[in-house]
Amino acid sequence: MADKKRILIVDDEENHRFMVGLHLKENYDILEAQNGLEALNILDDEHVDLILLDVKMDVMDGLTFLSHLRKKNLNIPVIVISAFNNVRTAVESMKLGALDYITKPVDIEILKNQIENLLESEDKNEMELVEDYVYEGVYSKEGLGKIIDVLKLVAPTDATVLIMGESGTGKELVARSIHLNSPRKNEPFLAVNCAALNENLIESELFGHEKGAFTGAESRKLGKFELANGGTLFLDEVGELPISTQAKLLRVLQEGTFERVGGTKTIKTDVRIIAATNRDLEKMVQEGKFREDLYYRLNVFPVKLPPLRERKNEIPLLLDFFIKKYSQKFQKIIKGYEDGFLEKLMRYDFPGNIRELENIVERSIILARSERLTSDLLPPLKYSNGFDSGVKNIKEHEIEAIKNALKETGGNKTKAAELLGISRKTLHNKLKEYNIEV
Repeated sequence: MADKKRILIVDDEENHRFMVGLHLKENYDILEAQNGLEALNILDDEHVDLILLDVKMDVMDGLTFLSHLRKKNLNIPVIVISAFNNVRTAVESMKLGALDYITKPVDIEILKNQIENLLESEDKNEMELVEDYVYEGVYSKEGLGKIIDVLKLVAPTDATVLIMGESGTGKELVARSIHLNSPRKNEPFLAVNCAALNENLIESELFGHEKGAFTGAESRKLGKFELANGGTLFLDEVGELPISTQAKLLRVLQEGTFERVGGTKTIKTDVRIIAATNRDLEKMVQEGKFREDLYYRLNVFPVKLPPLRERKNEIPLLLDFFIKKYSQKFQKIIKGYEDGFLEKLMRYDFPGNIRELENIVERSIILARSERLTSDLLPPLKYSNGFDSGVKNIKEHEIEAIKNALKETGGNKTKAAELLGISRKTLHNKLKEYNIEV
């Protein structure tokens, strides 16, 4: 039988230490300390797997103890327990390294669940970093490669990751790579765009709903937290979540439980959370638009993706990648690009980042009449000095793209619309607007 994990209970209330220890001693070895100073002395001599820490103690309070724990570089998971249901205190403790918190009177079942989750996570954190990192894109060692080196460390764990970066920098691709290099890689990876759903629909999307929960709920629907059980849930644009939904998300992160909309049954879920945002969440916290406690729960492992303008050395790699992708999609032979094509792109700042570059390549391949992409295929590019490199205006580019698509499809409007990535109705309107005869 495996050795029991050791839990240190630090609390100046003897009765509370006894009560908590009584409920935990069946599965764990229990050590006790009546203040932070006594706890530090115990840690000098004893191995401890987890600490339950009270905040308000006379000799050395919980926050002071946490700061000493950090200085000693002791990587022991801490759950803060306090009679003071104060979000500010909980947030301060998490800034100092606590991984979770719970308020008195303690719900023993919730506490047991928190302890179990943290200890399981610590076991997974002992895995070695991923050497052959799976990434479904391209990058250079000097560019995104620096971020990949960090992801190799966090991917094998169950830590919550917050990916920050401008729109179009590849946040979902990075989130998917974390999942693909984790022990959950064979389980579901589901993504939710929090900005794409209104307040009434987002909770149903995340937590599901029961039949009759609201008008139009004709049958039970499972939410993403249920469907992703055992896997990873990616919350894109998490800063757009309504405050009411933020509170429910916080509960799932704390307890691993939720109820469907209109339901009463509590459902347990085991999901790793990866969140992403292009907004300044810290500023939103200060403005009261984002919960401070939720921010610190999501920001366990922050990853900042640099914009494309700060890693332009990756543009040639990305060009080759997208040319291969879209020449296959459109069944065209495109062998590369002229120097002028690359030169104009290298001088451009790409406010839309990688997504904008991809769109430019896709459009250029649709317009291309030779095996190499040339600078005249580029749309107007607004440089930082205000100079516009475009030889043709947007209208001229659209006309040429439509004519090329119709030519390649033998005048078939449905197929031409598919080639252009627009609806048949939109194509019909463009033909009428530009007086293009078929």
